[in-house]
Amino acid sequence: MTARSGLADPPADAVALDQFPSARPVAELHRLSEWPSAWWFSSVASVDDSTGGRFDLSRPSGTCYLAESLDGAIVETVLRTPVKVVVAERLDELFHATVTLRSEAPIADLTAAAATGFGLNAEIHTTLDYHTPRRWAHALWTRRWRGLRYRLRGDASGRAAGRAVFGSAGLHSRAPAGMTTRVVPINREIAERVLAARGVDVRPIPIQVPIVRP
Repeated sequence: MTARSGLADPPADAVALDQFPSARPVAELHRLSEWPSAWWFSSVASVDDSTGGRFDLSRPSGTCYLAESLDGAIVETVLRTPVKVVVAERLDELFHATVTLRSEAPIADLTAAAATGFGLNAEIHTTLDYHTPRRWAHALWTRRWRGLRYRLRGDASGRAAGRAVFGSAGLHSRAPAGMTTRVVPINREIAERVLAARGVDVRPIPIQVPIVRP
């Protein structure tokens, strides 16, 4: 028997989304990347594409994914699938972008209890079928919401949250209006503490591997 999803499509009356719950402002957002920039807006040709991110918009628009904490950014970058060990050299490749917000455009809060009344449940944060989450992103974008607050699927506690910020697709050299960005190499000591708290070890790639006679 196939389990039935409880996640509905956006309401047919898109105007109703004007009353969607709004996320509270935050002071900072965080993103980890192999490149010294935070502002990559991922996009798809259509919401039915088999590739792309959970809340990607159709080109020429796109979505940039950030976390509300460094913990969340680490989870989303290196714990996308369950692991017990993270390679130390992987952490050394990462840059940590801290985004300071002086002001923030309206962000729809998919984590709010009141979102249930619009047809949402927790599957919006966890389903691997991205088609319905993208339809929600598109519907909210067309009602002038400029991003989404959502739960990070890699966080087993269900507490870490991210923000999917909408903009034009592709790489941006500057932060959106009202935001400033500071990028530095990731602090590995902090990253190791975050991972250790989640039961994950950080180990270097062995230089020598012993050969054992079978």
